Amino acid sequence: MINEYRGLVRTRDDGSEIVNYDDPSFSSYIHDGYVYSGCTWERVTHFHKDVELLSVHSSCMGYSINGKEVFLEKGDTIFVNSDQLHYSLSTPPHEGRYIIAVLHPRILCSNYAVEAKAVLPVITDKRIPFIHFRSGDRDAAHMQELMLYLHRQALGNEFLITKTFFEIWEIIMNRINETGDFSGDDLVNKNVHNEVLKAMMNYVDKNYMNNITLADVASAGGVSKSLCNQVFNRYTQMSPIEYIMHFRARKVADLLQSEDLSMSQIAERTGFSGASYMAETFKKFYKFSPREYKKSIEG
Repeated sequence: MINEYRGLVRTRDDGSEIVNYDDPSFSSYIHDGYVYSGCTWERVTHFHKDVELLSVHSSCMGYSINGKEVFLEKGDTIFVNSDQLHYSLSTPPHEGRYIIAVLHPRILCSNYAVEAKAVLPVITDKRIPFIHFRSGDRDAAHMQELMLYLHRQALGNEFLITKTFFEIWEIIMNRINETGDFSGDDLVNKNVHNEVLKAMMNYVDKNYMNNITLADVASAGGVSKSLCNQVFNRYTQMSPIEYIMHFRARKVADLLQSEDLSMSQIAERTGFSGASYMAETFKKFYKFSPREYKKSIEG
């Protein structure tokens, strides 16, 4: 893991996330994490070419994939396919604890036959945005055991991670082949605006430090302002303007963590008109002022 990027969301030119892998030479990120109301990593809509697996081992939490919210209980695991819009969310007053594994499918591609027959058919199937392994399902306990093994025994050992990823992938393929019940809903026709939202999110990512308007964001997606509002509300549970403010607040948190700047300098870099407005907006989302947040991360 590159420590200077720890906790920061970096993106490529197309807006997809650059995952901060545990080892830059091996495309896996495995972590024992948690989510609570108001944390800076809650409701951060993102997507990446990697697949994502999250297994809840304590309490409960929520997950949103392409605008569909899924409730996850202890013992549940969710598989989020490549290139899907997703984010975690808390279920107050609970603090959900989980094992997360973000793994690039290339780990499985030992040869062309495996890639063509076992990997590409899954990651390119638009009918499979995610699979929810509920705690009562016959394969759920095994899935959680493998997720816990990834973190407790396999972490740092590329061979064991690869071996375990193959076992997880076999469970995923069996679920697809046996039941055809991927996400519990037909999301194919409902996700026609995925690419539109990605384009608008990418515009915000590249221009948040400037004075951008609803019309600017809508134009980036090639849609009307009305449809822009509808798409953001459906997929992110925020209006476009709220999304911009939340994005800027997240960037404030990044700078508080990684840079030694004055509040006015941070406000200028993140598109706020002044430090007081920045502090008001930041506290709205994270329940702390920027100064309080900086003290908390400094210990």
